[in-house]
Amino acid sequence: MEVIIKEEARQDLARLENDIRNIILDEIETLEKNATPDNATFIEIGDIELFRLKLQEEDRNSKLDHRIFYQIEDNKIYIRGIFHRQKGYGTETEEELEERI
Repeated sequence: MEVIIKEEARQDLARLENDIRNIILDEIETLEKNATPDNATFIEIGDIELFRLKLQEEDRNSKLDHRIFYQIEDNKIYIRGIFHRQKGYGTETEEELEERI
């Protein structure tokens, strides 16, 4: 499947440190071969169907603790948002994702 990183998600990536950004980009690339890995959860926000991909290292002090939100439509994967875990859940994030779609 083709992966398309939407502009808002590109902006999310730009705010990240290089090492974290590179790990996340590698994970996004793996979605081309497996769009629904075990660490992805199907969610609904209103009428919008999304997947939330959890990226987390076992070390609790690690900087990598992010969520990638994406849609699958017409055999394409659209990356809609990339948030740190602290922002990756809750009403505020849902509202922001709704605005992006």
